[in-house]
Parts: sequence; structure tokens; C-alpha cells
Amino acid sequence: MISERQIIAILEGFAVGDAMGMPTEFMTRSQIAQEIGTIDSLVESRLSAHHSDLAQGSVTDDTEQTLSLLTHYLREGVTITSTVEGLLAWIDESDAVAKRYIGPSSLKALKAIKGGADPMTSGSGGTTCGGLMRSLAPTLYALSHALQWTEMLDLVVICLIPTHYTSQALEAACAYSSAIACAVGGGTVPEIIEAARTGGQYGLSQAPYIACAASSIGRLDFIVEYLHTNRSEEELLDLLYFVLGTGLESADIFAAVFALFLFAPGDTFRSICLAAQVGGDTDTIAALVGGLNRAFHLDSPIPPEVIHQVRHTNDLPLEILARSLVESTR
Repeated sequence: MISERQIIAILEGFAVGDAMGMPTEFMTRSQIAQEIGTIDSLVESRLSAHHSDLAQGSVTDDTEQTLSLLTHYLREGVTITSTVEGLLAWIDESDAVAKRYIGPSSLKALKAIKGGADPMTSGSGGTTCGGLMRSLAPTLYALSHALQWTEMLDLVVICLIPTHYTSQALEAACAYSSAIACAVGGGTVPEIIEAARTGGQYGLSQAPYIACAASSIGRLDFIVEYLHTNRSEEELLDLLYFVLGTGLESADIFAAVFALFLFAPGDTFRSICLAAQVGGDTDTIAALVGGLNRAFHLDSPIPPEVIHQVRHTNDLPLEILARSLVESTR
């Protein structure tokens, strides 16, 4: 069973990654290099190409959706209904559409559901990383309730069905969930890699059909081989951005997250800073690698001033959620 302290650490790493990557979201590698340079702390929002209206240290949909879903799951369990309610509540409370940080698959599916569409079919076109992004919520719920591996992944599938019910999204989300669970349990890096592979296969087995698309696990295998030789930070970031891509597709984001984790396992803040510099969907990459690295190394340091600003700016109820998750099983 996961501890309250572990839940807080993982959510903290996730939120800090989200806030660190927010200003550079969907800036190019060259834009980031020229206008911001090396990132080693929170970037001023005025330098952002897309979020200059947000306060420095603000989180985005990644953290907000995760916390909204956890809140609803604590009350109702992980169901299709509680997932839809959590996401719709988040849209209304956060003004996500106006802030321009809701993903295209989620926006399309949730608009359809509001219009009367069946949540069991509304996510049939969702191939982007929104499902991977929010897989942490059902994973933490399952770990706090000491559920079995397949039970945990079934909750991840349920979480994705309304917006991302595709093989691309399910493969990535179940792989990430399995990696988090393995890391929380004290798994080694090779064990985490193998857990991701196994989880990805399970996700594919639960998909309504297998699409002709890039594989998250195939990308992971490539990254593992690529990192067998010594690579510089710049070489790795260039590979991710220019070759594999760091756009919205599930396999793109999954590959970037695991590449940065494997490049600096246990070094949460370094992996977050690199994610913020890579370009593309930086906030989601940084959030996911921040959460994974904190699951792997609970005490991996993040500068206290960064944590303080992110927590203060967003008023994050991490202790309350962590305590509620642990106490809900008693």
C-alpha cells in the first residue's frame, strides 16, 4: 500500500513539473534556447508564447484534472460517471477553454457528452496524451486501496474510456501506471522498464481495436538502446524534439517522459528542467516525469523555493488529498 508521504511526494513532483513546463508549452526548441535559455528555476510567464496571462508557477490542466478526478474518486470510486463528473467540474471551475489548455481530444469528447453523447463511445477518437496525463489519478487511488495489478489497470481503462478509448492512449496510460506502481513498490530501473512493457501490453489488450500507429512500448525499447551509449543532454533533447516528436500524440509524450527518466533516474528536478527545455508539450512531459521520478526516489530534492511558489500560487491541497486517500481504506 502506498503511504501518505509517497502520495504527497508524487503529486508534488507532478505539480512542479507542470508549473515548470507551463511557460514553454508548445514553444520550439529554438524559441526556448533564444528567448529563455537554460532552465533551472521557474520561468517568468511573460516569456511564454501561449500562457503569458498566467501567474508564474501556475499549474495547468495536468494537475488540475488529476486533483479534480481524485476528489471525485474519493467520493464515488473510479467509474465512468465519476470520471465524467470530475472532468466537467474541472472545466467549469478552471475556465479551461478560455485559458487554452484543454487538449483537443478531451474538449471534443466532453463537448459531445454535454450534448448527450454516450461516454462509452465519446472517446473513440482520442489518441492524444490527455489519457496518459490523467492516468496518475486512478493509479494513486488503486495503490492507496492496495488493489491488484489488473484491478489497477482496469481503473485506468475506465478513466480513459470517456475521452481516450483508443489503443494508442490505453497503451501509454497503462504502461505509465504500471511504472508508477513498480517504482512505489521499490522497483529497480530495469524492473520499472519491464513493468511499463507489461502494462502497455495490457492496455492494448483492453482496446476496442488496435490502430496502425506508433507504439509507446516500441519507443521505450528504442530509447533504452539509444541510452546504452553516452549521450549529452542536448543530443537527447534534439532526438526527442526533432526525430521522435514532442507533440500531442500519446507515444510522443510517453517516449519523452521515459527518455528523461532513464537519463536521470531519481533526479527529479533535473529531469523536470530538461523537460521544460525540450519544446512541444513541455508541461505534460515535465509533470509525468516529475511524478515518476518522485515515485522512484521519494526524497529526490526539488528547490524549496520552487515548491513553495507552486504550492502557494495554486493553493494545492496535497496533504488533504493524500490523507483522505489513505484514510478511505480504513
